[in-house]
Amino acid sequence: MKKIYLLRHAKAEKNAICDDFDRKITQEGKEDLKRLALRLKNYDIRLDSIISSSSKRTKMTVKRFAKAVGFDSENIIYKDELYLASTNEIFTILQALSDDITEVAVVGHNPGICELIEFLSPLCVENFATSAFLCLEFDIVSFNELSKDSGRVVFFENVRELKA
Repeated sequence: MKKIYLLRHAKAEKNAICDDFDRKITQEGKEDLKRLALRLKNYDIRLDSIISSSSKRTKMTVKRFAKAVGFDSENIIYKDELYLASTNEIFTILQALSDDITEVAVVGHNPGICELIEFLSPLCVENFATSAFLCLEFDIVSFNELSKDSGRVVFFENVRELKA
């Protein structure tokens, strides 16, 4: 049994005077992550690995997330290729994971994350909001066995719904 957790970066600055890659998360994004961290205490998350885009907003997001789930931030793997990665690129990274990894989190961007959810599970997600977090479970022994619609949704936390 394998689990994949997918997290979209927190809300980022819109009018920053910098490249998209260097945009920071906003105060609202920080507050969203605090709300998410409280919700994550309801789940038994035992991550073996976290893989994140190397953009500034994903780095800021993943460090807060790692702290919330008790993961050593020194062990986060940053991959430049996850910045604006396509579904296929993320899927390829997941399929190459070592068999000794049981639970992995991927922190990235839309549309790749959103489309990956729809590829791996029966879930239809029109928009995977900032700071949204989803857990998929797979009845496989190796990540190279991942296939279309093979994931079961364990839980889905959307901080936008928590604010309502």
